[in-house]
Amino acid sequence: MDSHILKNEIAEILLRISNGDEQAYRIVFDAYKTSIYSTIFNLSDDEFIAEEVLQDTFIRLWNYRSKLVEVDNFDAWIYKVAKNVFLTKIKKMSPSQEPFDLILHDMFATPLSYDDIEYRELEAAFEQAVQNLSPKQRITYQLIKIEGLSRKEVAKILEVSAETVKWNLNESVKKIRTTMVELLKNMPLVFILFFLQKK
Repeated sequence: MDSHILKNEIAEILLRISNGDEQAYRIVFDAYKTSIYSTIFNLSDDEFIAEEVLQDTFIRLWNYRSKLVEVDNFDAWIYKVAKNVFLTKIKKMSPSQEPFDLILHDMFATPLSYDDIEYRELEAAFEQAVQNLSPKQRITYQLIKIEGLSRKEVAKILEVSAETVKWNLNESVKKIRTTMVELLKNMPLVFILFFLQKK
């Protein structure tokens, strides 16, 4: 874990999350975000996939919050969720491969929704976060995430290596999330993660 949460404290924190406590949710996110990111990066060797898996994992945690009090070993549980999110993502990316010998159950399909005011706040923070990127990171993000181009196509357009594109994309995704979380301190974190998941 990134910051220490004592074993006798985690049960109370999970109970708070199960009751919809946003502050407790942020505590867990801050405590686990780096280690989950590192775990998935070690599996994928891809910063962008690691960032997406991190976001999806915590969206699923929130959707599953009513049953968190039933989780005996939270460390094992959260890493299992992250691994299953990763395997599901890889399976979607490589449909021609043989099926995994795991049956992945998606217990977290509860849709999130927010009102028009919240959506406008999210959009405004997102626009500001994108504008705060360096020029190279901003154009890389826009070409890949908004225009839908591949990394190889972007590398050719920008006349840089594919590794440079990969690095700029990863940095832009992390900076956008960090900026939005800072700008929207009163916005539920899961709303921000869900919004970014759709971008």
